[in-house]
Amino acid sequence: GDQVMAVVAKLDYNPTSQREEGGGKGLIQFWRMGGLGVEGGGEAPTFQFGLGHCYGGVRGVEWCPSGGRREGRLGLLGAACGDGTVRVWAIPTMDTVQEEGRIYQKEADMSLVCGEEEKVGECLSLSWYRGPGHNHIAASFSSGLVTLWDMATTSTLLREGSTLLPRQTWLAHTGSVTGLSLCPGEEEVPRYLVTGGSDRCYRFWDLRDTGVALQEVKRGLVSGVRWLAGCSAASVSYDDVYLQGHTQTTIMETGYNFTKYHPIMAQNSPVLDQDTSSLTGSIATGTAAGEVMVFVMPSADRMVEHDRYMGKRTTCVFRTEVVKELKDGGNLREYKCMKENSSLKYLDIPAKLMDCPTKEISKLVEAKCMNMEDVTCYPMASITRVAWNTNLGTHHWLASGGQAGLLRIHQLEILKPVDQGERCLDI
Repeated sequence: GDQVMAVVAKLDYNPTSQREEGGGKGLIQFWRMGGLGVEGGGEAPTFQFGLGHCYGGVRGVEWCPSGGRREGRLGLLGAACGDGTVRVWAIPTMDTVQEEGRIYQKEADMSLVCGEEEKVGECLSLSWYRGPGHNHIAASFSSGLVTLWDMATTSTLLREGSTLLPRQTWLAHTGSVTGLSLCPGEEEVPRYLVTGGSDRCYRFWDLRDTGVALQEVKRGLVSGVRWLAGCSAASVSYDDVYLQGHTQTTIMETGYNFTKYHPIMAQNSPVLDQDTSSLTGSIATGTAAGEVMVFVMPSADRMVEHDRYMGKRTTCVFRTEVVKELKDGGNLREYKCMKENSSLKYLDIPAKLMDCPTKEISKLVEAKCMNMEDVTCYPMASITRVAWNTNLGTHHWLASGGQAGLLRIHQLEILKPVDQGERCLDI
């Protein structure tokens, strides 16, 4: 069937702070993407409807991994909201929407809160457990707290109508918790979690005892973490504020007695977001300089440090160039002036880097030759979000959104198995 994408955008271009907390107007957009090449797709995306709310700015959204689809219902969508809560909506199917292009205001079907008097700060990220039942959601906050909810609980102490209190809360970091990810598992209750924060640490947690982290590593300002399905490791990305010239996205293996550090992607600017795909075995990152990079993981039976093809596992999907044409000496730090006096040039990179000129290749694989973030002007080129399609058959599609308010979709044919169509038909 048609693919649907949920998009969240800030309603203005004013600078924000992670410490901002409180309600306010917000909007979640739903776009019909067509078949995406599965059965003669390739249609232009169409805006179906918008979901307006008063829960503040939304830092991120995540679909229920599976089981949320029913007759007349597309699925369940969770949102990390600026008022310090996680809100969950049941999203209707596109054919039940009365009129395309309209914006509806609807209260959340379920509100996950920390308590009426708790000052937890803004909710910065969430992770929906990929395990039996998909009943657990974890969220991180700007106060340093991490919270876990059990949406299937029947306890009258935790549930009151559509409002739910957490089963577990603890102080995970001394600064804002910028990212977290639950370990996928076969148990009904998640057991492990990885978090990263502005205190320059990332930590692995055993959820049966959160008094002390299993592992803690202090390296740089963590901008995102993702647990890698099928192994005891996570991908960690950084802002380059502490590691200029030596910043890399890494794979961190963890155990009770060791931690292994494997750099996989060099960078010359902050990584603002990352996403992993268990279906393609790939990690995608978006940088402040306007680059979208993809790393293809080696097979699970091969150690990362022993893989002789590591240099060939990274590719650039596209990079961004900003062409400035300042006319009247305006302040390029302001969005309006930057918009009127500059333009963006997106350079899509061939799947095979060898098809690029030699000078272009060095800009894509050597950190010192990559673009740097221009801090003298509004960050128009920044890629703030990347996301893989999680549906089997269209999982090689990658979406990326930027500070300029533009969203781009790429089909990475090189990650598509030759017999994918036959495999999907068998399933």
